[in-house]
Order: sequence, then structure tokens, then C-alpha cells
Amino acid sequence: MKPIRTESIEPTDAYDRIRRRFYMAIPLYLAVPAVFWLAFRYAGFPADWAAFGIGAAGWWAALLLRGPIALLVRKQPKERAGLLVGAASGPLEEGVRLLALWITGFSFNSALSLGQGWAAIEVVFAVVNGIVLATVIKRTDEKAMQAKAFLESTGQMNSSPLWGVLERLFASMFHIGSTLLIAHMPWLLILMIPAHTGLNLISVRLAKRSLPLTELFVAAVGIITLTAGLLVWQ
Repeated sequence: MKPIRTESIEPTDAYDRIRRRFYMAIPLYLAVPAVFWLAFRYAGFPADWAAFGIGAAGWWAALLLRGPIALLVRKQPKERAGLLVGAASGPLEEGVRLLALWITGFSFNSALSLGQGWAAIEVVFAVVNGIVLATVIKRTDEKAMQAKAFLESTGQMNSSPLWGVLERLFASMFHIGSTLLIAHMPWLLILMIPAHTGLNLISVRLAKRSLPLTELFVAAVGIITLTAGLLVWQ
């Protein structure tokens, strides 16, 4: 009689469900920048597409600048390296944001468009990253196992992709608000750097405990930042 094999069965159905739900949510992700564009357009502030493009390029430049930092900390423990790269996000993004404003000008409309472009390219990146992740988890190699472990550790196995859409919505509010604040008072850069770093690091820590709590935190920061950015121009 052959011994009974007791191998664990991988929950392929769960991963298939994650992929399907994400693909169905892609239009909602892409609707986020469209909603901001329409809202501001009908409020009397049409997009300055040159500033919009520079904002998108600025976000991409800030992302590329994280590369050398990632190389410097690659020998550190994985969690510590992630924290260091995350901590660099504030100085890099807010610093590049100020440089982008110097290129476009510090007017309200330019800053509003730059912030929208900055937020929009981040949404596109999130969608692309999600498609890559959805493709990877179909495999059984080491990288796929790491991706699956990440999904489990962040509670995304049973969560709705709408949480990700909400995160992009409120993160976009933060980027637009931060751009407006710095455009109006450039010295606020010294406050937005720690605010941005704190937003990223606290969000990562909270995501390991509760997605609703994470989104509540990101929502609060995003709404406050955008509201403050609009009010300083009144």
C-alpha cells in the first residue's frame, strides 16, 4: 500500500479570484485622475497640459532617484532596507516637486495641473504594478512565492481591490494638496518632507494590521492636505 501524500494544496482559486477582481477594478483606478480633472475643469480650472506632463515626469524622476538609495542599502536586512528606501521618499518627492514648480511657475493653475499629473502617473504605475503582480502569482517559482507571501502578509488575499482604488484617491489628494501648499509657500517644503515620509512609513506599518485602518489614515492625511492646499489660495 502506498503512503498517503500530505502535500499542501496551493489555493489557486484564491489567486485566480484576486486576478479577476483586480482586472475588473482597473477602470476604477483609471477613473481617479479623470475625476479630479473633471472636477477642477468644471470648477473653472482647466488642465495646463504642459504642467501636467512635467508633474508626471517629476514623479518618475523621484522614483528613479530611489534606485541609488536601494543599491546603498541592499546589504541591510530586508525590513530595514525597505524602511530606509521608504524614508527617502519624502525628501526625494517633495524636493523634485519644488524643482518641477520652478520649471512650470508657482501660479495656482500650474500647481494644480502639476499635482494632477504627479498623482495620475502614480495611478498608472499602480495599475501596471498590479498587472505584473497578477501575472507573477500564476507561477510557482521563488519570485511568485514571495509575491504570494506579500499578498498574505498585507491581508490582500480576501480584501476587495476597491481598497486600492480608495488609496489612490486619497494619495492623489495628498499630492495635489502638497503641490498647492509648496507653490504658495515654498518654505512649507520643510514640513511636507516629514509629512510625506510619515504617510508612507505609517501606511506600510498599518497595512500589516488592518486595511480599513490604513485607508482611514491615508484618507485623513489626503483630505487635510488637499483642503489646506486649496484654502491657502483663497
